[in-house]
Amino acid sequence: MGLDAFVYCRCWQDGLATPCPVGPVGFDEDGHLALLQPWEGNTAAHHTFDAWMSGDACPHPLMEQSSEAVANWTGVRLFQQALRSAGTARFPILATCLPDDNGGSLPAEQAAAALAELDAFRDSRIADEVVLVDEATGREVMQHVEDYRGVFMYGPGWHAGVDPGGFFVVGADVDPPVTLFRATRFTQRVMPDGRVEFVAEGSRATVAIRPVGEHGLPPPERLAVRTRGRSAGDFAYIVEPLRRLCAASVATGNPVIWC
Repeated sequence: MGLDAFVYCRCWQDGLATPCPVGPVGFDEDGHLALLQPWEGNTAAHHTFDAWMSGDACPHPLMEQSSEAVANWTGVRLFQQALRSAGTARFPILATCLPDDNGGSLPAEQAAAALAELDAFRDSRIADEVVLVDEATGREVMQHVEDYRGVFMYGPGWHAGVDPGGFFVVGADVDPPVTLFRATRFTQRVMPDGRVEFVAEGSRATVAIRPVGEHGLPPPERLAVRTRGRSAGDFAYIVEPLRRLCAASVATGNPVIWC
């Protein structure tokens, strides 16, 4: 799951769309072009409206000038983390416009400023990130996400993750939670009963947890916490779709709708 967004075209506003067979049509309080009738008692009309909008109302699919899968939520949070690292005072629009969950919008009046901030971000210095890697291959297994307090895995009575202090497993079924294991370099081994044994110098724990870093692959045996340099180019996955959305917003005068 992640953050998607779109910008409406101007065909309906400029009278270029084919007439809708039902009405009234307009923008609702959330900024969506909609049939402005209650759903209850008007289901047939709403189905007719949906068919018109997704059909041949105008040349744009669903009457959207631009539509983007912006990023998954971890990607959004890592971008916000990078903005903080680069200095949020330089990016007042970007630092506040991305939603905490699906919904909301970026007004067209702010889109041009957001475009300028996205250009400035490309030249920014980003702080190194903390990652957990498979020592045998160098494959990245986990990233430290500040907004998640480093937690990357959840299970019954436990959670696990990585932060600047190392990889950790915490028992979450007691208050306060108790740290079951923490290390910056360790091995893991799946036991016959399915639990995972973690071993580091001077530390050992066996926990009913999924193997770390399996991701459809054999779980790594040796893992270590590292810091890796990051550049603004590492965030092209979200910067480029945001640029396209903001450019469409500037061109149409319509907001970016988060969904």
